[in-house]
Amino acid sequence: MMKLDSLKDTWKVYAAQAAAAHQVTEHQIAGLLKARTENALTKLKRNIYFELAVQASTVLLFGAGAVFAEDDPAFQVLCVVVMVVCLPFLGYFWGRLSYVKGLNVTTANLRATLRNLIEMLTGLTRLYFWTNMLLAPLGLAAGQLGYLKLAKGIDISHLPWEQMYLRLTIGFVIGAVLGYFFLKWYIKQMFGGHLKALKAAYCELESVEVAA
Repeated sequence: MMKLDSLKDTWKVYAAQAAAAHQVTEHQIAGLLKARTENALTKLKRNIYFELAVQASTVLLFGAGAVFAEDDPAFQVLCVVVMVVCLPFLGYFWGRLSYVKGLNVTTANLRATLRNLIEMLTGLTRLYFWTNMLLAPLGLAAGQLGYLKLAKGIDISHLPWEQMYLRLTIGFVIGAVLGYFFLKWYIKQMFGGHLKALKAAYCELESVEVAA
């Protein structure tokens, strides 16, 4: 009986030691969340670089169109309008990139960093969606004119506009409908996953702090 009791006591000590050895500490959890946050930041920066490349390419392309289409003033105006629309986006994403690159993620400031990132990314997705929802119909209508100029070689300054109204109106409506669904999908692919990951990390960090 004594040997059995001794064996039980030994087993309890061993089990307690094994549990302590494998227990994840609050500091370790914070370290894991820090690594996840840094990983999300890396992917977020990559997607912002992509947005910058798209905006810069569009500005350069239509800038060239405005310079070389001297024989078609209407097309030049169209190119300038597209550039004016894209330039604020270029500046905005450059500012967001500078902000993200300036972040120093540490376990000490992880809570504040996550909160600020979630607020920034939430604001970015809302602004991006609603701004592009307004611009998508205009973009498709302008795209039709650009197609006529670049693919068909038609001088849009001399288009029979009375025949174009219906075509541009249809393009405007289709652009609004397609723009809605495309933007929902695009924003989810580009930014939605990162926002979800950051919110999950923030919730886990709050749970750890409450448990501590």
